[in-house]
Amino acid sequence: MATIKDIAKLAGVSISTASRALNDNPRISEATRTKVKQIAAELGYSPNYNAQTLTRGEANMVGLVFPVTDQSALANPFHIDLMRGAGVALEQRHYTMMVAIAETEERLLETVKSMVTQSKVHNFLLLYTKEKDPVTDYLRDAGMNFVVIGHPEKQGDRFVDNDNIQAGFLATQKLLDDHHCQHVAFVTSPHHWTFEVDRQLGCRQCLNERGLGGTEWVVEEDNAPQFFAQHPEIDGLVCADDILFLQIYRQLEALERQDQLAIICFNNSRLLGRLLPAIDRVDLRPRQLGIAAVELLFNRQADHQFISFAL
Repeated sequence: MATIKDIAKLAGVSISTASRALNDNPRISEATRTKVKQIAAELGYSPNYNAQTLTRGEANMVGLVFPVTDQSALANPFHIDLMRGAGVALEQRHYTMMVAIAETEERLLETVKSMVTQSKVHNFLLLYTKEKDPVTDYLRDAGMNFVVIGHPEKQGDRFVDNDNIQAGFLATQKLLDDHHCQHVAFVTSPHHWTFEVDRQLGCRQCLNERGLGGTEWVVEEDNAPQFFAQHPEIDGLVCADDILFLQIYRQLEALERQDQLAIICFNNSRLLGRLLPAIDRVDLRPRQLGIAAVELLFNRQADHQFISFAL
């Protein structure tokens, strides 16, 4: 059975260089990586990933950190599609996923700390961005390798994202041009996640360019009657994501407003598309986001990547 030593000898490089080449280390030239991989393939070399884990002192795992979510909250299909994309990319690198989910910031932080200290996970994907996030602060201070999905809290954090400001602008523009709306409300959650803030900013920019005012609807339990009592003129909704639309749709039905409004929302979840009527959607391509996040995680020379969206 061929060993890494055999490959290094035939390639005329050191054992450490051969190992780095097989693991696509960007510090090794493309020519050397190609040569080493070709020799490994010819010899039928199969790396021992468990041995590599022991040698490096870290697991062949990537931690996927979900945003803090109440136990009763619906699972977001956007995150599921992100996981699928990341899973495909990780499998190609012979890595597996370890998931961190919790109902409070304190518990989430403890889970991530345990992953680092006990499970030797040193690479992380954060499926959210948030101001003053203790998990991000911990990973940064501990020198862990991590990438966030979304616009980062601090300059220097590596990230993968859509251009959510532009997406919010174009989504609003579609309501105005295709549905001739004059009174648009942006629908957001009480969390005001970074992606919601950016999409709302784009919405406001579009409305300002047209000389139109805008309204914000912060969705809380059964507050649609109060909102529409205060804003009966609303004829269009830009909904921050599919889950929010699912939350408000039954309320709109009860008010018999669902057919009186032009609505556009984000994520283009196929699951929700089957549950809810046809509306305009912005496809954020979450699987591509997941794949790109893994590629960036293992490419230390790059600091960000934007993934295009589609209306």
